[in-house]
Amino acid sequence: MNRKRTFLPLLVAAMLFTACGKKAADEDEKVKSTAVAEVTVAKVTRQDVTATVSVSATVAAPPNEDAKIASLTPGRIATVRVAEGDKVIAGEVLATLDEAPLQEQLRQAEGAAAQAKANAENAKLSLDREQGLFEKGISSRKEVEDARTQVAVTEGAQRAAEAALSVSRMQVARGKLTAPFAGTVVKRYVSAGEQVDGTAANPVVEVANLSHVELQANVPATDLARIRTAQKVDFDSAGKKLQGTVIATSPAVDPTSGLGLVRISVANPDGALRLGQLLNVGVPVSVSKRALTVPAAAVYRNEENQPIIYRVNGDAAEVVQVKLGLQTKDSVEVLDGLKEGDIVIVNGGYGLEDKAKVKIKP
Repeated sequence: MNRKRTFLPLLVAAMLFTACGKKAADEDEKVKSTAVAEVTVAKVTRQDVTATVSVSATVAAPPNEDAKIASLTPGRIATVRVAEGDKVIAGEVLATLDEAPLQEQLRQAEGAAAQAKANAENAKLSLDREQGLFEKGISSRKEVEDARTQVAVTEGAQRAAEAALSVSRMQVARGKLTAPFAGTVVKRYVSAGEQVDGTAANPVVEVANLSHVELQANVPATDLARIRTAQKVDFDSAGKKLQGTVIATSPAVDPTSGLGLVRISVANPDGALRLGQLLNVGVPVSVSKRALTVPAAAVYRNEENQPIIYRVNGDAAEVVQVKLGLQTKDSVEVLDGLKEGDIVIVNGGYGLEDKAKVKIKP
């Protein structure tokens, strides 16, 4: 009897608890079903979409527009008349060598040439004299032949001396280092008083024409074939928007890295781009004209990682599976699933079910 009295109150309490739990669950489901998500939306529009390959490009001078100028004559630097950033014109003297040793060598060469000339003229006179004596029967044929040989020897020595004189004069002229073209001094390597060895390994200054520069980028071989010459390339540098033109792509790729060179010509009248500067550039590889597009943020992924878009019909969001085309950081091409003018959710779509109620933010 006592057990029955104890059991009945427990049974009643359990039934009341179950009923209350079911009621609370029903209330939660009701609240969930009536909850309205606030979203931002955008229209499906048509526009050109350009797919790009992002690469790291280096600013370089065009071919034959960047020169490291070295002395062709060994000697001591007397003056360096320019420094980094100086503008120069073609033919302007940039540096000079100490001319004293060069002038001394020139004087020696001039003396040797004059002596060789005198010897040659004297040998000719001797030949004429021997020939006259031979005709009179006074001189022998051998003496005439010896005189003729001496003329040939002295004439050869004269030509050698004149060549040495020409070299000495050239060395004096090379004592002045001039700009091969108009441009800007990029680097000064030596100062007055320093010694140079007369080889290309010991440059004095570097001059480059920076009115036009190139962006040189290494691109994967898979993308290299899709890049075309004359394509326009837009990029930013120090907050300034610039545009270049693809002028060449490498016909070969590096077998180790699988990369090939792309050259982009850029006008640089104010010198804002500097040699060696690194820039991130998006090189166009394909374009879709008047494609259906949505903002990139409007593309969501379902549980199978397939792309979906929420299309708004009235106050409800419809899940639409879509096929995507070209993609940029701002917009995505939609190949199938939507039409122009459709309203799609941009922000606020995560976790929404099909036909979920939504409210568009103003």
